[in-house]
This record gives sequence, C-alpha cells and structure tokens, in this order.
Amino acid sequence: MAPATATGHGIEEIAQRVRALAAEARALVTATLPDPDPGPARQLIATLAEAAEVIGAIFADADHAPDPGDAADLCELLVEVGELQSDLREHTLGLRFQTLNRIHEALARLRQEPSSAALLAAAPAELCRACGFDRALISRVRGSTWVPEILHVDAEATSEVNVALDAFLAGREIPLTTSMLEAELIRRRAPALIHDAQHEGRTFRPLMDVSETRSYVVAPIVTSGPVIGLLHADAYSSGRPLSAHDRDNVQTFAEGFGLLFERAVLVERLAEQRERIGKAFASTETMIGELCDSQVRLARETVDPTAAVSSAASVLPPPEARINSLLTPREREVLSLLASGATNAQIADQLVVSESTVKSHVKHILRKLRASNRAEAVSRYLRLVRAHAPNRSS
Repeated sequence: MAPATATGHGIEEIAQRVRALAAEARALVTATLPDPDPGPARQLIATLAEAAEVIGAIFADADHAPDPGDAADLCELLVEVGELQSDLREHTLGLRFQTLNRIHEALARLRQEPSSAALLAAAPAELCRACGFDRALISRVRGSTWVPEILHVDAEATSEVNVALDAFLAGREIPLTTSMLEAELIRRRAPALIHDAQHEGRTFRPLMDVSETRSYVVAPIVTSGPVIGLLHADAYSSGRPLSAHDRDNVQTFAEGFGLLFERAVLVERLAEQRERIGKAFASTETMIGELCDSQVRLARETVDPTAAVSSAASVLPPPEARINSLLTPREREVLSLLASGATNAQIADQLVVSESTVKSHVKHILRKLRASNRAEAVSRYLRLVRAHAPNRSS
C-alpha cells in the first residue's frame, strides 16, 4: 500500500482499501467450506499490517498532522484493522482443526454404511465434502494394475470435461509401470501433491488430457496388508491452488478409510463363515439323528432272535409301530408318496423341499428297509400296511 498524506482524499483512499480488505477477510473467515490452505489468510494479515503502518505513518508525520475529525476516522480504521488481523489469525490457527473435525465426521458417516461396497461408493463424495475438493476418485490396486472405481464430481458434473472423464474411466484398467508416479507412491505408501499435472512426466498422460486437471493430490489406501487402493482429488471447477495441507488432509482421510474398509471386509467374511458353519452343523445334526435311528432299529432287531420264530404275533410290535421305529416322520411321508406313484419332483413339490433332499430321503429309506430299489421298498411298505389293516371279511 502506497503512503498517503493526512488530507481527506488520502484518508478516504485508506478507508476504501481497509473496507475492501475487511470484506475479503470476512468472506474468507465465514465461508461455508473454508479454504484449508492458510496462505490466503496469512497474505491478508500481511496486507492489513501494511495498512496499519500507513496509518501509523500519518500520525507520526508532524508536518502534516491530521485534523481532529480525520484523526478520529484514522483511529477507527486502525481498530478495525487490528480486529481483522485478530480474526484472521484465529481463523488460520483453527483451519487445520476444522478440517480434521470435518474428516472425522465424514468417517463417522462412512462407518454407518452397511457393506464394503457401499463404503467404497460413498467415500469420494465424503472426501469432497470434508476437504473442499471439486472432484474425487477412488481406485482399487490389483497387483500391478490401477483400476478406477468411483468418480464423484461435486461441481459442474454435467460439463463436457467431467462427462468425458466419467466415460474415460468406465471399465478402465491402468498398468502401473515402474516410471509412473502412482506406482512409486504405492511402493513408498506416501501421499503426493502434483502442482503442474499437465507437464509432470510421471503422470498417466491420457488421464491428464481428458481430465484437464491443473494440479491434484493423491494418497494410497493402506490396510494392515498391502496398499489396496488410491484416492485422487483436485479443485478443477473452483481453480483454487492446492497446497501441502490438501495433501495431508487426503492422507488423513485415506488412513481412516483404510481402517473402515478393512473392518467392513472382515465383518462380511465372518458373517459368511458363520453361515457356512451353521449349515455344516445342521448337516451334522441330521446325520447324527439318522445314525441314532439306525442304532435303535438295530438294537430292537437283535434282541432275542428266537422270539421272532416262536411267537412273532405276540412278541413283535404291530406293523405301524415297526414302521415308526424304522423311519423318521419325514421318511414315512416320502415313502407314502412313493407308494402312491409320485416321482421325486412331485414329492419335492408336495413337501416343499428340494429334489436333492427327496433323493437323500429315498436313499435312507432303502437302507433302513433293506430294499435294493424303490419298488421293493414300496412293496414292503404295502405289506406292512395291509398286515396292519383290519380284516374286511370279519
């Protein structure tokens, strides 16, 4: 700011300049999503300090001392400059904490996602929301391949560039050559800030051409094992310059996301294992039940073998009781339907089970009745039923 005299014209110039700086400072401090870079705020503080020096120089000029009215105006301007500097310093100190708080809130929302797939889909939008980016891309890393998954565009989503970028990334698989920047970051597990993406030789040139990004930040998604993905972000629409703070913010978000994604995958695997174990226990329970039925049948058949020869009518249980002791209720249902001439498919429909389950029941029935085929099993079943039926001639 150029020096000014104590004339009314000079003081008015200073006042206009201070009012312009005040408007710029308040816009910076009260922004809904503050710029995470403290550089602009620090520059404003320095400019306000220059304004304060100019005002101080006016008071110190003994040859051109301001009149009382102008002096009062200058004092008010000096107070306003001091207040603006104080607000900007407080804003600068709180920027990092504000961004960290938004990242924490974003990760808390992601933690509520019901699956790892939903978590993956929601991450880019949350990154833009928390850190003030216009575009964010989350990708998977599969061996030596970089696979873009979800692109979120927070502003101007339907612009020609962003529509072309979305189409370019769909189904794309990018080889991670040793000279590529992303390959190096995966090896080092470190984030990066690319200031001049259009002239950086280590970037993936086709992506830079279609995205028209000027600068971007990228961070690997790290779990307890290898790097599983990448997070890219830029400020294409707003055009704000990215800084080391943006790089650090993306790294913080990527670290938290990696933990959440690993947890979600482990929970899903545990649920899958629990389901498999449950099916295995159910199958084992069925086998044990059938084995117990077989053991009981065998014990009853081997008790006093001479009794069956001497007095079958008085010693053996009635035919219905023998059927009940040999077969389970479900097997009796299947055998009854077999006797009616039903096929396996018809029995499955009737009992609302799978055809493979019916085949399993038939196999158990043949074994328990000691029959070599279905016809023999039905014949034995019918003989038992007829023997138990009341004498029609009596």
